[in-house]
Amino acid sequence: MMRGPVAIVLLGCLLAACATEQIAAEKEKADSHYNIGVARLASGSAKQAIAEFSQAIDNISDNPAYHNALGLAYLIDHRTDLAIASLQRAVELDPKFSDAYNNLGSAYVQRAEYDQAIKAFTQALSNPAYLTPEQAYLNLGNVYAVRGLAADAVVEFKHALDVAPDFAEAHNRLGHIYLEQGRVELAIAELTLAVKQAPDLATAYQSLGFAHLSAGEKDRAKQAFQKVVDLSPTSEMGTEAMRQLKRLTTGSIN
Repeated sequence: MMRGPVAIVLLGCLLAACATEQIAAEKEKADSHYNIGVARLASGSAKQAIAEFSQAIDNISDNPAYHNALGLAYLIDHRTDLAIASLQRAVELDPKFSDAYNNLGSAYVQRAEYDQAIKAFTQALSNPAYLTPEQAYLNLGNVYAVRGLAADAVVEFKHALDVAPDFAEAHNRLGHIYLEQGRVELAIAELTLAVKQAPDLATAYQSLGFAHLSAGEKDRAKQAFQKVVDLSPTSEMGTEAMRQLKRLTTGSIN
């Protein structure tokens, strides 16, 4: 008679099936909260997104995507310490999670910890499977620019364009650096590409206006500054563009 062992085996199978069903149910709930959080974040509701991502983590605590999303929401909400903690957890769970490293670098930038930011962006780029390395190259270039390392910034912006030639913000940043260096023709070329690829990029039009001024091209400068006013009339940038337009119109600029 083998009923005892058979009964024990059957009971073990039933318990395992129940556990599997419970895990699946928890994952389904977690995914639902995560997807709602993504939608909330996309609509600009960072605080609501934080609540949803936190619920997802309560259901499934070891999913790196949930921690990355929570960290990004905290970052957008300017709760930098919490962002860093969440993003560090994401990369602990998945050491090859390049998006999380990129977000972590952005969090360190928000806290002006540039050495840590450089390490995080570099770590993001160390993964050959990273699908959007242009983002980390751009961020790395921005850090170098802030630190006054223009040559290093140019290298990183060019790397971004090597992998994503139509990346408007990389053209914009590269053009801005060229303008600061007095390399006006190169600046105009890059900034023209930026506004061609992103016609609503007011910062690129602003830099393009100043580049045309440096080249003595007043009519083109006017067109660029007018575009800034059209796109961002109430911003500081728009106010400066209106000031430049007034000076150009009255002929007070040589």
